[in-house]
Amino acid sequence: MISNASPLIFLSRINQISLLKKLFAAILITKEIEEEIFVEGKPGIINIANAIKDGWIKVVEAKENIPLGIKGGESSVINLARERKDKLIIDDSIAIKIAKAFDIETIRTITVIFMAVKKNIISKKEAISLINKLIEVGYYISPRYYSAILTKFSS
Repeated sequence: MISNASPLIFLSRINQISLLKKLFAAILITKEIEEEIFVEGKPGIINIANAIKDGWIKVVEAKENIPLGIKGGESSVINLARERKDKLIIDDSIAIKIAKAFDIETIRTITVIFMAVKKNIISKKEAISLINKLIEVGYYISPRYYSAILTKFSS
């Protein structure tokens, strides 16, 4: 599984980066993503630094970085996912459309939480709490989508 910066940052900010470790054998990021994450003063970077040190988040590079007309980090992870024929955790809607044009399967940060519920890593109640924490730290979910999530987890 390959990840863009924002899913790592948001999950780290709510102390849930370990969900990625529990769901996937390893997370790959590019040097560009590492540079985006490790901006001094950015919240949650210690958790990510520890995951890299522990070896379950690995920094790798695509052999070929074709320009995609989007930010360097997003472009680099799409190129890596294309090259490795791997899935990508990414939240930016434009980057998701570009990834899908290359037949790259994408999931969002919220999908990681859904997967954790499905695999009985967390409960539905914990999932709602985590989603609320994500929103508190700046993750955007449209009111309509949020309502659908609450309905899904209430049943």
